[in-house]
Amino acid sequence: MSATSGIHVRPRRHGDLTTLLPILQRAHELHRYPVRAAAVRADWLAPPNELAAWVAESDDDVVGHVALHSTAAPGTDPGADDASAQWRRATGVAADRLAVVSRLVTDGSVPGSGTTLLAHAIDTARDAGRVAVLLVEPSSAALGFYRRRGWQQIGTSAQQWGEYRVDAVLMVAPSR
Repeated sequence: MSATSGIHVRPRRHGDLTTLLPILQRAHELHRYPVRAAAVRADWLAPPNELAAWVAESDDDVVGHVALHSTAAPGTDPGADDASAQWRRATGVAADRLAVVSRLVTDGSVPGSGTTLLAHAIDTARDAGRVAVLLVEPSSAALGFYRRRGWQQIGTSAQQWGEYRVDAVLMVAPSR
């Protein structure tokens, strides 16, 4: 567990999902994240390609969430995905050494909780010998959030998110 300014990061437990769903619903309403309202579900927060997930706590209240995912859903070829191919070219590492930062959401009540969760995910990926990457909706305020933290845009990739087709911005974590 890590702590920064009263924010504690710990592994997500199954019981946290019910606490996280209202946070996710509010993020969808305020920031259109996730893009689709239908994605505000526990199985969206905890999909099968998840490598690990954490929550941020402040005063014993869960205030945020982040996860690391593999670059492809189980049973698919990660090399066939355009985003994975671009990340591999940009980082020089194989798809199985990439970790997609995903499902980063906070309730907005504790300044710095998103930054703390993001740093924890990046550090954990690095400690596991992986490179942190992500994709983000191009009109999202999250794009500026990542840029301000040193993430580099390396391209775009057409993504189908339910009924929405998005040219998602592909990013790579900053070097140490």
